[in-house]
Amino acid sequence: MEIVVSEKERNARYIAYVYTSLMPYIEACGAKSSLAFGGERIGLTLRADKKYESYLRRFAEEKIAETVAVGYKYEIFRRELHPAGLNAEEREILFAALVAADFADDKRYVFARLRGASVYSVDGFFAFRLGALLRKWKGIVGCVPPYFTREKLSAFMRYLLREDAGEKVIVRGADIFDGKYHKLRRATLIEEGATDMNAIREIILSGAGEVECVGVPPPGQEKFLRDYFAGKVSFM
Repeated sequence: MEIVVSEKERNARYIAYVYTSLMPYIEACGAKSSLAFGGERIGLTLRADKKYESYLRRFAEEKIAETVAVGYKYEIFRRELHPAGLNAEEREILFAALVAADFADDKRYVFARLRGASVYSVDGFFAFRLGALLRKWKGIVGCVPPYFTREKLSAFMRYLLREDAGEKVIVRGADIFDGKYHKLRRATLIEEGATDMNAIREIILSGAGEVECVGVPPPGQEKFLRDYFAGKVSFM
């Protein structure tokens, strides 16, 4: 049994995310994995006993769906949204919040359309099979006012943190964990997670309803938590 996932080389972070996320499942069933570069593309190949195909394919499709629902969606907003009234950090908070707002629905939509594919060419799949999703995201772009105040940003964050928001996440410096201490990595789908905004993006993308901060956070991160998670954050 063979599963192949490929992408444009400039989107190598998406393949890296799929590969890293699948590692526990690869090890659990004794699968072999390899990465290949060529023709400005990167490919991940998994080989395992046929009896593990549905197991590995399900988790591969889930992680591919996350790369689209976070990485591709973020790129649309970064490229097409330029709201005045916010500084660079606030714009990144807005973009991450827009991605997080209906992440679960977007992921489900992508996941459902991946089923039955023999080879997963992520960029081709997005271009030819997800036109409706792209139109939805462009519709969101059209709804964002050209001047976006800090007050509107705060109101949008309050909407994300409504009573039925997600579970608690744990923050240890730049590392973010869910309640079972699984490290969260969705922010690596954005600029490879290599900026000071990484931890803040991760908190937003987690859909957290409550944050437990262990240790002393950096000043910018602490300000973000106090500004947007007031009453839902604890410092230990």
